[in-house]
Amino acid sequence: MNPKIQESAKDLLERLQRFQKSFKAKVLDNPKFKWYQRGVWAVTLSYAAYLAIQSIPYYTAIGEGESLYKAGQYPEAERKFKAALLEAEKFSPTDLRKAKVMNNLAELYRQEARYPEGLHMYEGSLEIARKLPKTRPELALSLHNLATLYRDMGRYADAEKTYAEALSVWDREIKKDDLNRAALLNGIGKLKRDEGRYPEAEKYYKQALAIKQKLLGGSDVELAAVLDNLGGVYRDEGRFKESEAMYNKALLIDRTVLGKDHPYVGTDLNNLAGLYRDEKRYKEARPLYEQGLAIRKQALGDKHALVAKSYSGLAELESAQGNYKQALKLLQQAHDIQNRSYFNNPHPDTATTLDLLGNAYLNLGDIKSAKIALDQCVSMRQKVLAANHPDLGVALIDRARCEHDMNDEVNAEKDFAQGKEILIQALGTDHPLTRRMLAYKV
Repeated sequence: MNPKIQESAKDLLERLQRFQKSFKAKVLDNPKFKWYQRGVWAVTLSYAAYLAIQSIPYYTAIGEGESLYKAGQYPEAERKFKAALLEAEKFSPTDLRKAKVMNNLAELYRQEARYPEGLHMYEGSLEIARKLPKTRPELALSLHNLATLYRDMGRYADAEKTYAEALSVWDREIKKDDLNRAALLNGIGKLKRDEGRYPEAEKYYKQALAIKQKLLGGSDVELAAVLDNLGGVYRDEGRFKESEAMYNKALLIDRTVLGKDHPYVGTDLNNLAGLYRDEKRYKEARPLYEQGLAIRKQALGDKHALVAKSYSGLAELESAQGNYKQALKLLQQAHDIQNRSYFNNPHPDTATTLDLLGNAYLNLGDIKSAKIALDQCVSMRQKVLAANHPDLGVALIDRARCEHDMNDEVNAEKDFAQGKEILIQALGTDHPLTRRMLAYKV
C-alpha cells in the first residue's frame, strides 16, 4: 500500500477510535442520555461490533438511522437501516453487524405495528445469534427481543415460551446478575401484567428492580422504568397508595437526573394523572395531564405519537366527568396525529383512540358515527393483534353496545358473545377488565 494512503488510513482509524471513546464517555455512559437506552433498548443494543476502515459506510448508515429513529423519523430511519443492511450483506453471513441492523429494523417495524416484517427481521437476527458460542449474550438478548414482539402481537403463549428460553439461556450460560438480566425480568413482568397475572408480574418487576438498585444505586434513571411498571401493576390491582408511591419515585428520579422538561418526565406525569383519574381525583389529574402534554409538545413537537397519547388521556378525563364534546375534540386531534405518525397503517394505539371515539359518540347519541369508529377499531385490532387478544374482546363488546342501541340485536348478541369468550379465555372471569366489560347489558 502506498505509504501516504497507509498513513491516511491509520490517521482516520485513530480519529474514529477517539470519537468512539468520546461518544461513549459523553453519551452512552452519561446518565442524561440513559433515557435513550431505556426507551429504545432493543435498537441501541450493541452486538460487540468493532469499527474497521472497510465498514465505515455501514457504521455511518446505522448511526444516522439510530439518530433518526430516536427523533421519531421512522421512514428516514428505515432507509438508513436498509442501507446499512445492504452494506452488511458484504460481510460474513454470521457477522454480528448484520444481526444488529436486522434487530434495528425489527424494532422499528415493531413500533409501527408492522409485525410480519418485524418478525422476519428478528428471526434473521436470532438465526445468527444461535450460531455463536452459547456463553455469549446475543442469543438470550435476541430471544428477549422476539418475545417482546410476540407480546405486542398478543401471542402470549409464544411470548412466554420465548422469554422462558431467554432467561434459561442466560442463567445457564451467562450466569450474570447484570442489567441485561434485569431487562429480561422486566420484559417477563410486562407479559404477566398483560395477562392479568399481577402477583407474578410484581415478583419479576421486584427482581429486576433489586438488580438495578444493587448495580446502580437508588437514584439512577434505569430504576424509573421499573418503578413505573410496578406502579402500573398496583394501579391495576386497585392498590392506589402503593401505585402513587411508585409513580412519584419514578417522577422524582427522572426530574432530578433528566430535568423537568424531559419527555420521560411527561410520561411519568401522564401515568400519575391516569391514576388520579381512576381514583376520581379529577382536579389533581388535570394539571398533571396538561403539564405532561406541554412537555411532550415542547420536546417532541406537536405531531408526535406521544402527544396523541396525552390527548387521549385528557379525553378519558373529560369523559369521566361527562364532558363528551371536549373528549371528542381531543380524540379527533389524537387520531389525526396517529394517522400521520403511522402513515394510516393499522396500529394498536390508533385502534385504542377509535374505541374511545366510538364510546364518545355513543355518549353523545351519535350512533352512526359510533358504529363507523367501532367497526374501524375491530377491523384494525383483527389485523394487528392475536385472535384472542383482550383488546379485541373489548372492541367487540363496545360495538355490541352500539348495535344494541341501533336495535340490531342479532349482531349485538354475536359480538357480545365473542368478546366475552375472548376476555374470559385471555384474562379469566375475575380480571377487573373482564368484570367491567361483562357488566354491560346487551
